[in-house]
Amino acid sequence: MIRKIIVSIVFLLTTVIFSETERALVPLKRGPSSDVLYFDFGETAPTSYLTVERLQEPKLEDLKLGFLEPTPGYYNGPDGGEVYQWAKNHYQWKRADGSVYTEWANGTFKLDFPTGIGFISAPGACNGCLPTLVWNYPDLTKITKYWISHRKEYDYIHQKPLNFENYLLVSETEFGKPKLEFANYIFYGSEKWTEYLRVFGDNFKLKSFFQYMKSEFQLENRGKIPVLLFDKYEDIKEYIGADIPGGSEEGGFGGRDSISLCCGEKMPQASGNPEFDADALRRVHFGVFYHEAVHNLEQISCLKIQSETGKIPPVDISDPWFEEGLANYIEAKFYERKRFHIYNDAEKLIRENKVPKTFKSLLDVKFKDLIPYSIGPILVKHIHETYGKEAIVSYQKETCLGMAPALALQNATGVSPDQILKDSLQRFEKEKDSVLRDGKKLQLAGYTIMNTKFPAEYSSFLEKGFSLPESALEVKSYTQLPSLQKIFFASVDSFSEKLEGDFLGPNGSYFYLWKKGNYRWYGESWEANVFPGNQILYRGSNFTLIEWEDGKKQYISPKGDSVIFFNLESKSYKDAEGKQVTP
Repeated sequence: MIRKIIVSIVFLLTTVIFSETERALVPLKRGPSSDVLYFDFGETAPTSYLTVERLQEPKLEDLKLGFLEPTPGYYNGPDGGEVYQWAKNHYQWKRADGSVYTEWANGTFKLDFPTGIGFISAPGACNGCLPTLVWNYPDLTKITKYWISHRKEYDYIHQKPLNFENYLLVSETEFGKPKLEFANYIFYGSEKWTEYLRVFGDNFKLKSFFQYMKSEFQLENRGKIPVLLFDKYEDIKEYIGADIPGGSEEGGFGGRDSISLCCGEKMPQASGNPEFDADALRRVHFGVFYHEAVHNLEQISCLKIQSETGKIPPVDISDPWFEEGLANYIEAKFYERKRFHIYNDAEKLIRENKVPKTFKSLLDVKFKDLIPYSIGPILVKHIHETYGKEAIVSYQKETCLGMAPALALQNATGVSPDQILKDSLQRFEKEKDSVLRDGKKLQLAGYTIMNTKFPAEYSSFLEKGFSLPESALEVKSYTQLPSLQKIFFASVDSFSEKLEGDFLGPNGSYFYLWKKGNYRWYGESWEANVFPGNQILYRGSNFTLIEWEDGKKQYISPKGDSVIFFNLESKSYKDAEGKQVTP
């Protein structure tokens, strides 16, 4: 019995030794005498472009083994490690340093270390695209190197999706050092953005915005958020690889890894006049930042959902009505001016019969006539206020995971998408008048309030108006007519000949300045025009007052008769037909 055991052991040892000696040696494909290359990616992921550029980058030609034939089985690697080949260009090599190299027939390969650090290279998804490279670290952080086909260059992305992180590592060689760090927003741009950045924090309600997005829609971003500020429209178009829908004045692009804004050449520049400079900044559409920030938050949250579930749709769902609708809906909540433009544009589309009649046609029109930017927020508002925040969260999650928009909306609300569209538009018809009626107030929200030279007199006029007789023939003395110059002269020195546009007036009135220096005060039922030479023409309640620089005054009553005072003593009356009369 003992003899049989010894014979068996000898047989097994002989078999193992024979097996090891019979394994063929597989050399590196780049040459049998080539050195085996070893790699060290560091213990933690780089956090800057400067350090990520220094990462070792394994290449297929450095690691590939040179099999003579695709016979499945075990082999010896060039470093003595074990190799197993499944098929041609599909094998695994357990290397002497403890790393494991695996290659697939499509050109994908990976290199894993026992520490949990690893590297993957996958062929590009388009013709001419270079591979996508991913460095993995034990704390689940990734560095992904994406090939950007329209720019023909790589971007490095720092990723930790389960922690709401996915951000571009910005090349300071290309974009310069950060101009501003505001919470987790890091701004890069030229000096043309200096004034914009100087007041950015005063115009972006960061804390309330983040709190609202997280509590209401479960959208957040805990990582860095690079903000790339481009001076020219052509530059941002080249960078993102597409036109910005809606124009190039103050547009932007909210991406998964960064935010891009345009255009520095149109941003206000310091003039040395504090009043003029402050007004110029009030006219900047800071609301666009809310819009692009929503896009960034929504995409980061979607990436987290996909990472948690392991479900990554082969094709992104296209539903611009929701993406742009949610962004504009939120922008309008935090930036009053946007609300008017949404309602005004939607009303115009409805009037011109351009609004889709079915949910399918809403999806089909995509960005035509910029429909997602006005009809989209109307749908989002209706869904949010009728079915609650849970409906928005549900729709966003399901479409993120690849569910068709119509089914996702049906599931989120329990109502057919066509009915949702119909109900949204009916609700809009009921609400639009109150918004459009306040259109001027909403459009000018936050604008400069023009100063009058005589604030007390102007306030008194706004409160009491003018007390004048029904007939001009009843006016007997010069002092019965108000002094328009004592009410309507404005302090326009900082703006005259430099700016033409709207201002707010005190106490709910409005003001418009022409570049030549003439201007107009106005309210709902009156206006006062001040012309060069200080002639003032006032119209209101069916009567007209005129005052000249030399003090001459005229009153044309609601009846059509008039009186003109050439000075304190001299006056002339005319009836409604223009004939001179004596009262």
